[in-house]
Amino acid sequence: MRYAFILVTLLLISCKKQSINYTQVILDNEIINTSFFESVDEPERALLSWYLYAYGNECTSESDKYKCKLLNLLKIEDECSKEHISYLNDWFFGNILIQAKLYNCPSLPFKFAIQNTIKKIILSRASDTLSITFKVKGMNTMQEKFWNIEQKEFFLIRKNTLTKINK
Repeated sequence: MRYAFILVTLLLISCKKQSINYTQVILDNEIINTSFFESVDEPERALLSWYLYAYGNECTSESDKYKCKLLNLLKIEDECSKEHISYLNDWFFGNILIQAKLYNCPSLPFKFAIQNTIKKIILSRASDTLSITFKVKGMNTMQEKFWNIEQKEFFLIRKNTLTKINK
C-alpha cells in the first residue's frame, strides 16, 4: 500500500512538471534578440549552430554578418573546429544528410562569388518538439542568379539528439 502511495505521488509530481513552450524571434529586420542567448538550452544551441553552419559564408575578423554575430553569441569561435563538428554529430546522430554535410565543412569563403545571407530565424518549442523558421537570401555574382529560401522545419528532442520530423 505504501509503495502505491509513493508511486502515485511521483506520478503527480512528474505530471506537474512544466513543459517548455515558447516562440522566440532570434533574428528579423536586422535585429538580433541577444537576450535569448543568456540562457539558451542545449537543443536550441545545437539547432541554431547547425543552421548557421549549413547556411551563410565563412566568418572572418572583418565580417559583420548576422551569422557571425549569432555564432559569437553561441560562443562558437570556429564552426569547422573538430569540437563543434563532434558536437553537431552527436546532436544529429542518425541523420545521414547532416552527417554527410558535416564530413566537409561547407562554409563558403568570405569573398566568394556565391553569397548567402541569413535574414530571419524564429525558434519555437512545444515540449519535446523544436521548430525553426529561417530565411536565407543568396546570389551568385558569376552567374547573376538570386534565390530566397524560407522554410520551417521540425525536430524531435530525445536524449540529447535532434531528429527531423515532418509535420
